[in-house]
Amino acid sequence: MLRLSFGASAAFAGVLAFTSTVAVADEGMWTFDQFPSGKVEQAYGVKIDQKWLDRVRAASVRLTSGCSASLVSREGLVLTNHHCVVDCVQGLSSDTQDYVKEGFAAATREEERSCAGMQAEVLLGITDLTAAITIATAGRTGQDFVKARDGAVATAEDAACAQDPALRCQLVTLYRGGQYKLYRYRKYTDVRLVFAPEFATAFFGGDPDNFNFPRYDLDVTFLRIYGADGKPWASPNYLPFSKTGVKEGELTFVSGNPGGTSRGMTVAQFQDQRDMRLPNVLMQLSQTRGWLSEYQQRGKTV
Repeated sequence: MLRLSFGASAAFAGVLAFTSTVAVADEGMWTFDQFPSGKVEQAYGVKIDQKWLDRVRAASVRLTSGCSASLVSREGLVLTNHHCVVDCVQGLSSDTQDYVKEGFAAATREEERSCAGMQAEVLLGITDLTAAITIATAGRTGQDFVKARDGAVATAEDAACAQDPALRCQLVTLYRGGQYKLYRYRKYTDVRLVFAPEFATAFFGGDPDNFNFPRYDLDVTFLRIYGADGKPWASPNYLPFSKTGVKEGELTFVSGNPGGTSRGMTVAQFQDQRDMRLPNVLMQLSQTRGWLSEYQQRGKTV
């Protein structure tokens, strides 16, 4: 599920999810078809129209690794995290060339290497199927309900995606079945590696906060999407790098996939986590810390 989250920035922030330093979050994450433009304008004085939302949606990419990415040039260049592409980097390595350890950089387009099995998807639109599924499943329960629901979804998917093999439809259930949305994606199967830093550089420091605040490492990889004609995909929508950076207090937005929130959890579920799950986790972590402390006290091993 693609989501768009927003907040007031208290420090440096970028346009991608993994570079954002949103310090004051608002009400969580929003899908592109339900963005609270009126509330944002009232709270921050910034008017976000549908044209802007459509541009950001079209510049947001989902990789088969399950990661978010963004188009950052008009020639199909894609920016994402290093770990999202490490399988591709490993696959391109050999006994004599370890690209994971040494890094990879294509000096020319001809040197860009294809990532076997990798696919990039761009969301084209969202269709609300809630009313259609509600009508189709009215008065039904159990397996009858499931068959009626799946039938309605299959009909919508055929109408939206069956005519083009480059399209893919996905049913997204929101609010525990309160809403059904059909997400329509365009697939790109020719994805090539452009740049990946050395593994030690991408994960330097081992700081857990590096995922949200990449201060010390270079957790970045560049890919390029190619079209069916073998040429770089000339996307009219992309997110260019800022030459001036973001100022303190400036409103920032983060777009990416996948996304999820805890807003649907009940008080009882939170209490269960507090009383049952978290104590066990803390006990296990404490035990692990004891093992590591003991091992550290023993000094170097031969």
